[in-house]
Amino acid sequence: MEDQVEDGEWIVFEGDVTIDDFVKRNRPSLIENSNHPWVKVANPQRLPCHITEEDEDSLLEEWETVKRNPRRITADFVRDLAEKYAYKSGKWLIYSKSARIDAIWKSVATAVVSGRLGTAAKVSTRYPKESTHVICVYTEDFTNEEQVRAVEKGLKEVGVTAQMLYKPDIYTTLGIYRNNRWRLKPTIYTSQP
Repeated sequence: MEDQVEDGEWIVFEGDVTIDDFVKRNRPSLIENSNHPWVKVANPQRLPCHITEEDEDSLLEEWETVKRNPRRITADFVRDLAEKYAYKSGKWLIYSKSARIDAIWKSVATAVVSGRLGTAAKVSTRYPKESTHVICVYTEDFTNEEQVRAVEKGLKEVGVTAQMLYKPDIYTTLGIYRNNRWRLKPTIYTSQP
């Protein structure tokens, strides 16, 4: 689900209404994905964690070169790339059925906007033939396990009871998903309920 094609405009919390009003008006279980693939909120006290366009281009260029020699591609190599290009953000992935997603999203979004949880979060909207959504809750540095685990703890404190997986953003940018040809596991931390 996380790697599906994105069309349409994201719905982004701008702070012009309360977070309660925003989540009531933008329930992921009711929004058609083809129009709006994601609903997003951010922690106003934190700067967004993004790689520069120039660094992303350099990263992808280096990745294309290294892919010619697949034996070089290891989890340590990907981590070294993340360090080299200062691209260390990542996200907890929380999967939920449509019947529960609105309540979970409200708790997560409220905690993020209030500054208690991560740098940002987004939730996938409704696909016509699927009943599962994913919430991504972002952290600044996947190499800082203490920071990653603090966000995990915060998610549990706001009522997330599902298993969660943590994926560095660099894996997404490099196109490393499940069952990839390098046999890399794209998630590096797991949280059990």
